[in-house]
Amino acid sequence: MSDPLRVAIIGLDHWYTAIPLAESFAAHPEVELVGIADLDPARAQEVAGKVGVERVTTTGEEFLTDPNVDVIAAYRSTEHNPSICVAAAENGKHILSIKPMANTLEEATTILNAVRTAGVRFVGSETRSRASANHTQLHTWLKEGKFGQLINASFAMWTGSLPRGWPDATDPGWFTAAGRAPGGGWIDHSIYQIDQMRWMLGAEVAKVSGFAANYKHPKLPFEDYGHAIVEFENGVVATIEDTWTGPGVGRTYWSIVGTEGAASFDSITGKLSLAGAASELDGWVQANPRNMWGDDTDELVKAFRGEDTVLGGVEDSWRNFAACRAFYDAAESGTAVAPAELPSA
Repeated sequence: MSDPLRVAIIGLDHWYTAIPLAESFAAHPEVELVGIADLDPARAQEVAGKVGVERVTTTGEEFLTDPNVDVIAAYRSTEHNPSICVAAAENGKHILSIKPMANTLEEATTILNAVRTAGVRFVGSETRSRASANHTQLHTWLKEGKFGQLINASFAMWTGSLPRGWPDATDPGWFTAAGRAPGGGWIDHSIYQIDQMRWMLGAEVAKVSGFAANYKHPKLPFEDYGHAIVEFENGVVATIEDTWTGPGVGRTYWSIVGTEGAASFDSITGKLSLAGAASELDGWVQANPRNMWGDDTDELVKAFRGEDTVLGGVEDSWRNFAACRAFYDAAESGTAVAPAELPSA
């Protein structure tokens, strides 16, 4: 691998992640942002101009075969991700992938097998939030038994509107186009929460029950409301509700409850609340949380250099997606569904 780490971004469809990535890669002393590709050359030129990158193309195929590119950051719409990731792996490139990794489990398995065969490294975008100071602290507290035996957890995310196809767009673009994504308002955020729980608990999803509907946007090909009950192999039960039905200002909150303590966060107050042994006081107390998201570029560099990292690999992304697919199967059948088993290596 070259030094510094040489990265090319293919696709700006997931612009809310791709643009900040371009900015952080361009500013990082151990990374060289080689180029940006997007089917819309004006968008690619706009972002490249902001970060001082000269090499711009449309399809990105030249980056996949360029021996001087170490990492492909794949951020086209979901239906294109399997072919990009497989081509990257076959050309010996490490991969930073969109979430979710594919539209179907068969496609996800194709990526999984290509990454395993090539021996390259893969990071799914949904695992990047593990690197935030807040989530790292919660992970540490759980490992230390700060909350006792965890009993249940809940996550909810309301967004004030549908996604936007571009920062200044007024329509959702590809996000709500049939065949271009595996689902709607629920999977859009729940895949982050599935990964966080799997990582923090050190346990896999055992089965999922779910309900999905279109309440606010009946003409969408995907759900705008989803509610899941997720049971983990260690007995913890989590509820996950994610929607595109909220008011103009989005809200997110979560809570975890154990036998010795509890923690919760609500974006309305911006405060982390702690109770029991975690607070070391009688009753609930509130504190400013550590950084909820943060810049994880250092962790990405470590991951692609083969160093220890909290970020998840290709098998994590496959498991996360399999759990999400189980939700949709459960919502359709009206019965609890176990996620598909990870294919053996």
